[in-house]
Amino acid sequence: MERTTEFVARFVSELKYEDIPGEVIERAKRQILDVIGVALAGSTQEVGKLACKFVERTGGTPECTIWGTKLRSSAPQAAFANGIFCHATDYDDMWLPGAHPTGVTFPATLAVAEALRASGRRLLAAQVAAYEITGKLHVCADKRAGWHPTPVFGTFGAAAGVAKLLNLDARRVQLAFGIASSEASGIGSHSGTMTKPFHSGHGARNGVVAAMLAADGFSANPNVLDGPFFETFYGTGNNENWQLTALLGKPFHLATPGIGVKMYPSGYHLHHPFEAALKLVRQHDIRPEQIDAVELIVPRRGHFNRPTVKSGLEGKFSYQYHVAMAILDRQLTIESFHDQRALADDVQQLLKKMTLRVDAAIPINSDLVYETVVIKLKDGREVSAAEPLPRSHWRYPLAREEWVGKFRANAARVLTAPNIEKIIATVDKLEDVADVGELSELVRL
Repeated sequence: MERTTEFVARFVSELKYEDIPGEVIERAKRQILDVIGVALAGSTQEVGKLACKFVERTGGTPECTIWGTKLRSSAPQAAFANGIFCHATDYDDMWLPGAHPTGVTFPATLAVAEALRASGRRLLAAQVAAYEITGKLHVCADKRAGWHPTPVFGTFGAAAGVAKLLNLDARRVQLAFGIASSEASGIGSHSGTMTKPFHSGHGARNGVVAAMLAADGFSANPNVLDGPFFETFYGTGNNENWQLTALLGKPFHLATPGIGVKMYPSGYHLHHPFEAALKLVRQHDIRPEQIDAVELIVPRRGHFNRPTVKSGLEGKFSYQYHVAMAILDRQLTIESFHDQRALADDVQQLLKKMTLRVDAAIPINSDLVYETVVIKLKDGREVSAAEPLPRSHWRYPLAREEWVGKFRANAARVLTAPNIEKIIATVDKLEDVADVGELSELVRL
């Protein structure tokens, strides 16, 4: 009987572009365009600059593009830097179970595809394989283990995508998974620090390394998704790995449940209270000076309870800060999370008016979670709202002009308008591109 790891590896090695539904290809292209824009904006952030400094210091064969810069390096180094760019502003996509799949996988697949001068079709097939392994492994995992799922499952996904580009047979894909299993890591307590975007870069690089080593015959346990490792990795007593054989491609994870384009550059779970508060201030024309107190009723998620915000980066993961931005600015942009805004007196004074109450009955499942915002006014009125389906949700039907508009705004921080339009046109027809180096050339300075 075929073992789970064998089945998963064979799925990757045998997947063909022609077998992938058109809907899945179109969603993959949408997410590729989105993450390129997000990464270009991320390259301007301090964490992006530090990533570039590290790559310059450590060197590497100049065969792959570091997006939004003049730098080139080896595939692992390019995947590392670009992966950090992708998550630098926490503006990259989100799906269920909660993770950010494109920012940890696409830097790996594009770097290797560029080095190989691969076609757009090869890149798309590899990227869809990366998505599918990332998503379906997470579905079968223990969600309570404390891992940050993006680098943990993304390392396997990146390894799968790169293995696909390298045309590895199923046995070598098994070795890539074995190597990836000893690289997959990242804990969930780094929100509000530079180590959170590091996770995306580290997962992307590790996936490249795993597949490249496997291509050369580097040995590893070929059955890491079976037996004791799986139970340790996914939670003691979890025997759901059999689901992988039933779930892969049936349907593709990009199709169901789908994937959300983030509309705000911060932790997805903070978008619920932001939009709830925004709804209230718009409906009732509430001005900050009218507010006596604000209560937030939230699920049991302790790491988003940050009543004292000392930097913009901390604000990205604060319930209280997001509600303050809704009340004061009625918008969330990359500039909303600059230190100057976070430390402004109007923000700090409003934060002092907020209290938080945990309601254990609210589900923490990313598809069902919500937070309620209660605003108490000085005239005695009290208004409240919740928003279970924010605009970043994978079930929110964004129009093309919305996600293309997001790309243009992000890319304009680095690139010229003509280049931006060329990137859009290239990604739109990526399946017809003979050499993806054409795309890489467009995203460099």
